[in-house]
Amino acid sequence: MINRRQFLKSSTAFSLMSFLPAFASKANTLPRYDGDWQTLFNGQDLKGWNIFDEQSGLSNTSKLVNVQNGIIHILAPETYSDTTSPFGYIATENAYSNYHLSLEFKFVTTRYDPRRLAKRNNGVLYHLDPNVNKIWPNGVEFQLQESDMGDAILINAQCWPGADLGGTPAWPYQVPITPKPADSIPPEPRRDIERQRVIKNGNFEREFEWNKIEVIAINDKVAHLVNGRIINTLFDIRVQRSDNRNAFIPLTSGRIALEIEAAEAMFRNIRIRQIAV
Repeated sequence: MINRRQFLKSSTAFSLMSFLPAFASKANTLPRYDGDWQTLFNGQDLKGWNIFDEQSGLSNTSKLVNVQNGIIHILAPETYSDTTSPFGYIATENAYSNYHLSLEFKFVTTRYDPRRLAKRNNGVLYHLDPNVNKIWPNGVEFQLQESDMGDAILINAQCWPGADLGGTPAWPYQVPITPKPADSIPPEPRRDIERQRVIKNGNFEREFEWNKIEVIAINDKVAHLVNGRIINTLFDIRVQRSDNRNAFIPLTSGRIALEIEAAEAMFRNIRIRQIAV
Protein backbone atom coordinates (compact mmCIF):
# COMPACT_ATOMS: atom_id res chain seq x y z
CA MET A 1 0.00 0.00 0.00
CA ILE A 2 1.35 3.43 -0.90
CA ASN A 3 1.88 5.68 2.10
CA ARG A 4 0.97 9.36 2.36
CA ARG A 5 4.49 10.64 1.65
CA GLN A 6 4.84 8.45 -1.45
CA PHE A 7 1.43 9.58 -2.65
CA LEU A 8 2.33 13.25 -2.25
CA LYS A 9 5.63 12.76 -4.07
CA SER A 10 4.01 10.89 -6.94
CA SER A 11 1.11 13.34 -7.25
CA THR A 12 3.51 16.30 -7.19
CA ALA A 13 5.65 14.70 -9.89
CA PHE A 14 2.56 14.07 -12.01
CA SER A 15 1.44 17.68 -11.60
CA LEU A 16 4.85 18.99 -12.65
CA MET A 17 5.03 16.63 -15.63
CA SER A 18 1.63 17.77 -16.83
CA PHE A 19 2.58 21.41 -16.30
CA LEU A 20 6.03 21.46 -17.91
CA PRO A 21 5.01 20.59 -21.49
CA ALA A 22 2.77 23.63 -21.58
CA PHE A 23 5.69 25.74 -20.41
CA ALA A 24 8.11 24.13 -22.85
CA SER A 25 5.81 24.80 -25.76
CA LYS A 26 6.18 28.49 -25.06
CA ALA A 27 9.90 28.42 -24.21
CA ASN A 28 11.00 29.46 -27.69
CA THR A 29 8.44 32.22 -27.95
CA LEU A 30 9.30 34.17 -24.81
CA PRO A 31 9.21 37.92 -25.38
CA ARG A 32 12.39 39.55 -26.63
CA TYR A 33 13.53 43.14 -26.46
CA ASP A 34 13.07 45.51 -29.38
CA GLY A 35 15.96 47.96 -29.15
CA ASP A 36 18.08 49.28 -26.30
CA TRP A 37 17.15 50.88 -23.01
CA GLN A 38 15.84 54.44 -23.35
CA THR A 39 16.05 57.06 -20.60
CA LEU A 40 12.71 58.52 -19.48
CA PHE A 41 14.27 60.95 -16.98
CA ASN A 42 17.36 62.84 -18.18
CA GLY A 43 18.60 63.56 -14.65
CA GLN A 44 18.57 67.33 -15.14
CA ASP A 45 14.97 68.45 -15.60
CA LEU A 46 11.47 67.14 -16.26
CA LYS A 47 11.58 67.40 -20.03
CA GLY A 48 9.01 64.96 -21.39
CA TRP A 49 6.97 65.00 -18.18
CA ASN A 50 4.01 67.02 -16.86
CA ILE A 51 3.08 67.75 -13.25
CA PHE A 52 -0.50 67.58 -11.99
CA ASP A 53 -1.80 68.23 -8.50
CA GLU A 54 -5.30 68.65 -7.15
CA GLN A 55 -4.76 72.31 -6.20
CA SER A 56 -2.84 73.81 -9.12
CA GLY A 57 -3.85 71.49 -11.94
CA LEU A 58 -1.49 70.85 -14.85
CA SER A 59 1.92 72.56 -14.98
CA ASN A 60 5.54 72.11 -16.03
CA THR A 61 7.08 73.27 -12.73
CA SER A 62 6.05 72.90 -9.10
CA LYS A 63 7.57 73.29 -5.66
CA LEU A 64 6.25 69.80 -4.98
CA VAL A 65 9.00 68.34 -7.18
CA ASN A 66 12.72 69.11 -7.17
CA VAL A 67 15.30 67.76 -9.62
CA GLN A 68 18.91 67.62 -8.48
CA ASN A 69 21.93 65.35 -8.98
CA GLY A 70 20.05 62.91 -11.18
CA ILE A 71 17.20 62.48 -8.68
CA ILE A 72 13.52 63.43 -8.74
CA HIS A 73 12.91 64.53 -5.15
CA ILE A 74 9.22 64.54 -4.20
CA LEU A 75 8.26 66.99 -1.42
CA ALA A 76 11.83 67.90 -0.53
CA PRO A 77 11.84 70.03 2.68
CA GLU A 78 14.41 72.34 1.07
CA THR A 79 11.88 73.45 -1.55
CA TYR A 80 8.53 72.59 0.05
CA SER A 81 7.86 74.20 3.43
CA ASP A 82 4.10 73.76 3.83
CA THR A 83 2.76 71.36 6.45
CA THR A 84 0.05 69.99 4.13
CA SER A 85 0.60 68.49 0.69
CA PRO A 86 -1.88 68.17 -2.16
CA PHE A 87 -2.04 64.85 -3.98
CA GLY A 88 -0.79 64.57 -7.53
CA TYR A 89 1.73 63.00 -9.86
CA ILE A 90 4.28 63.67 -12.57
CA ALA A 91 3.45 61.86 -15.81
CA THR A 92 5.14 61.18 -19.12
CA GLU A 93 3.82 63.10 -22.08
CA ASN A 94 3.96 59.95 -24.19
CA ALA A 95 2.05 56.69 -23.84
CA TYR A 96 3.77 53.29 -23.87
CA SER A 97 2.84 49.67 -24.50
CA ASN A 98 4.75 46.36 -24.45
CA TYR A 99 7.72 47.44 -22.38
CA HIS A 100 10.05 46.77 -19.48
CA LEU A 101 10.13 49.75 -17.10
CA SER A 102 12.95 50.00 -14.55
CA LEU A 103 13.57 52.64 -11.88
CA GLU A 104 14.95 53.08 -8.38
CA PHE A 105 12.90 54.45 -5.49
CA LYS A 106 13.23 55.19 -1.80
CA PHE A 107 11.37 57.02 0.94
CA VAL A 108 13.01 59.79 2.91
CA THR A 109 11.89 60.96 6.35
CA THR A 110 9.37 63.80 6.05
CA ARG A 111 5.60 63.28 6.03
CA TYR A 112 2.87 65.86 5.49
CA ASP A 113 -0.78 66.29 6.37
CA PRO A 114 -3.24 64.73 5.69
CA ARG A 115 -1.04 61.59 5.99
CA ARG A 116 1.44 62.76 8.64
CA LEU A 117 0.65 59.81 10.94
CA ALA A 118 -0.06 57.26 8.20
CA LYS A 119 2.25 54.91 6.34
CA ARG A 120 4.51 56.67 3.87
CA ASN A 121 2.81 56.31 0.52
CA ASN A 122 3.74 56.59 -3.12
CA GLY A 123 3.27 54.64 -6.31
CA VAL A 124 4.11 54.20 -9.96
CA LEU A 125 1.08 54.58 -12.22
CA TYR A 126 1.02 52.97 -15.64
CA HIS A 127 -1.39 52.43 -18.54
CA LEU A 128 -2.92 55.81 -17.62
CA ASP A 129 -5.57 57.21 -19.90
CA PRO A 130 -4.81 60.47 -21.74
CA ASN A 131 -6.92 62.67 -19.44
CA VAL A 132 -4.22 65.00 -18.08
CA ASN A 133 -6.61 67.06 -15.96
CA LYS A 134 -7.72 64.37 -13.52
CA ILE A 135 -6.22 63.57 -10.14
CA TRP A 136 -6.35 59.77 -10.52
CA PRO A 137 -6.83 58.78 -14.18
CA ASN A 138 -7.97 55.29 -15.09
CA GLY A 139 -5.08 52.83 -15.09
CA VAL A 140 -3.00 50.68 -12.73
CA GLU A 141 -0.86 51.57 -9.72
CA PHE A 142 2.29 49.74 -8.65
CA GLN A 143 1.88 50.40 -4.93
CA LEU A 144 5.00 51.71 -3.15
CA GLN A 145 3.40 52.31 0.24
CA GLU A 146 5.45 51.14 3.23
CA SER A 147 5.05 47.36 3.79
CA ASP A 148 2.81 47.11 0.68
CA MET A 149 5.42 47.61 -2.05
CA GLY A 150 4.34 45.59 -5.08
CA ASP A 151 0.58 45.52 -4.55
CA ALA A 152 -1.47 46.41 -7.63
CA ILE A 153 -4.37 48.85 -7.46
CA LEU A 154 -6.53 49.00 -10.56
CA ILE A 155 -8.34 52.31 -11.01
CA ASN A 156 -11.69 51.81 -12.72
CA ALA A 157 -10.17 48.63 -14.13
CA GLN A 158 -10.17 44.88 -13.44
CA CYS A 159 -7.87 41.89 -13.91
CA TRP A 160 -7.35 38.21 -13.06
CA PRO A 161 -4.58 37.93 -10.44
CA GLY A 162 -1.91 35.35 -11.23
CA ALA A 163 -1.48 32.25 -9.11
CA ASP A 164 1.17 32.17 -6.36
CA LEU A 165 3.35 29.15 -7.14
CA GLY A 166 5.51 28.71 -4.06
CA GLY A 167 6.20 32.42 -3.72
CA THR A 168 6.76 33.08 -7.43
CA PRO A 169 3.65 34.01 -9.41
CA ALA A 170 3.23 32.38 -12.82
CA TRP A 171 4.64 34.51 -15.61
CA PRO A 172 4.24 35.30 -18.42
CA TYR A 173 2.37 32.48 -20.16
CA GLN A 174 1.06 30.30 -17.37
CA VAL A 175 -2.42 31.71 -17.00
CA PRO A 176 -3.88 31.56 -13.48
CA ILE A 177 -4.55 27.95 -12.47
CA THR A 178 -7.26 28.84 -9.97
CA PRO A 179 -7.80 32.52 -10.73
CA LYS A 180 -9.66 34.78 -8.39
CA PRO A 181 -12.62 36.42 -10.10
CA ALA A 182 -12.41 40.09 -10.92
CA ASP A 183 -14.48 42.34 -8.72
CA SER A 184 -18.13 42.41 -9.68
CA ILE A 185 -19.71 45.62 -10.89
CA PRO A 186 -20.70 47.65 -7.81
CA PRO A 187 -24.34 48.59 -7.28
CA GLU A 188 -25.65 52.06 -7.93
CA PRO A 189 -24.89 54.79 -7.05
CA ARG A 190 -21.43 54.43 -8.54
CA ARG A 191 -18.32 56.14 -7.18
CA ASP A 192 -16.10 58.19 -9.48
CA ILE A 193 -13.19 55.87 -8.67
CA GLU A 194 -13.63 52.11 -8.18
CA ARG A 195 -10.64 49.98 -7.29
CA GLN A 196 -9.54 46.36 -7.38
CA ARG A 197 -6.50 45.53 -5.24
CA VAL A 198 -4.17 42.59 -5.87
CA ILE A 199 -1.89 41.79 -2.94
CA LYS A 200 1.81 41.07 -3.54
CA ASN A 201 3.49 37.73 -2.90
CA GLY A 202 6.34 38.29 -0.44
CA ASN A 203 8.03 41.29 1.12
CA PHE A 204 11.32 42.35 -0.46
CA GLU A 205 11.36 46.11 0.08
CA ARG A 206 14.25 47.85 1.84
CA GLU A 207 13.27 50.58 4.26
CA PHE A 208 14.85 53.98 3.50
CA GLU A 209 17.17 52.35 0.94
CA TRP A 210 17.07 52.36 -2.83
CA ASN A 211 14.67 49.73 -4.19
CA LYS A 212 14.69 48.54 -7.78
CA ILE A 213 11.15 48.69 -9.15
CA GLU A 214 10.24 47.02 -12.46
CA VAL A 215 7.09 46.71 -14.53
CA ILE A 216 6.98 44.23 -17.43
CA ALA A 217 3.94 44.87 -19.61
CA ILE A 218 3.04 42.50 -22.46
CA ASN A 219 -0.31 43.14 -24.13
CA ASP A 220 -2.92 42.83 -21.34
CA LYS A 221 -0.54 41.11 -18.89
CA VAL A 222 1.77 42.77 -16.36
CA ALA A 223 4.37 41.61 -13.83
CA HIS A 224 5.57 43.62 -10.81
CA LEU A 225 9.15 43.13 -9.60
CA VAL A 226 10.77 44.45 -6.41
CA ASN A 227 14.53 44.10 -6.10
CA GLY A 228 14.62 41.41 -8.75
CA ARG A 229 11.71 39.29 -7.46
CA ILE A 230 8.45 38.77 -9.35
CA ILE A 231 5.90 39.45 -6.63
CA ASN A 232 2.70 40.14 -8.54
CA THR A 233 1.17 39.25 -11.89
CA LEU A 234 -1.96 40.55 -13.57
CA PHE A 235 -3.76 38.91 -16.48
CA ASP A 236 -6.56 40.10 -18.78
CA ILE A 237 -6.40 43.72 -17.59
CA ARG A 238 -9.51 45.61 -18.65
CA VAL A 239 -10.68 49.16 -18.11
CA GLN A 240 -14.14 50.71 -18.00
CA ARG A 241 -15.35 52.16 -21.27
CA SER A 242 -15.79 55.91 -21.20
CA ASP A 243 -19.33 55.64 -22.58
CA ASN A 244 -20.46 52.66 -20.46
CA ARG A 245 -18.94 51.95 -17.06
CA ASN A 246 -20.52 48.49 -17.00
CA ALA A 247 -18.50 47.45 -20.06
CA PHE A 248 -14.76 46.82 -20.13
CA ILE A 249 -12.12 46.86 -22.88
CA PRO A 250 -8.51 45.57 -22.85
CA LEU A 251 -6.02 47.91 -21.17
CA THR A 252 -2.62 47.56 -22.85
CA SER A 253 -1.03 51.01 -23.00
CA GLY A 254 -0.91 54.47 -21.50
CA ARG A 255 1.20 57.09 -19.79
CA ILE A 256 3.56 56.38 -16.88
CA ALA A 257 3.47 58.51 -13.71
CA LEU A 258 5.14 58.93 -10.30
CA GLU A 259 2.85 59.84 -7.44
CA ILE A 260 2.92 62.74 -4.99
CA GLU A 261 1.17 61.48 -1.84
CA ALA A 262 2.19 63.50 1.23
CA ALA A 263 5.50 61.69 1.81
CA GLU A 264 9.03 62.71 0.91
CA ALA A 265 10.44 60.30 -1.69
CA MET A 266 13.09 59.98 -4.38
CA PHE A 267 13.23 58.43 -7.86
CA ARG A 268 16.24 57.90 -10.12
CA ASN A 269 17.50 55.86 -13.09
CA ILE A 270 14.12 55.78 -14.82
CA ARG A 271 14.38 53.94 -18.12
CA ILE A 272 12.30 51.83 -20.48
CA ARG A 273 12.90 49.15 -23.09
CA GLN A 274 10.39 48.07 -25.69
CA ILE A 275 9.36 44.41 -25.98
CA ALA A 276 8.67 42.81 -29.35
CA VAL A 277 5.36 40.95 -29.43
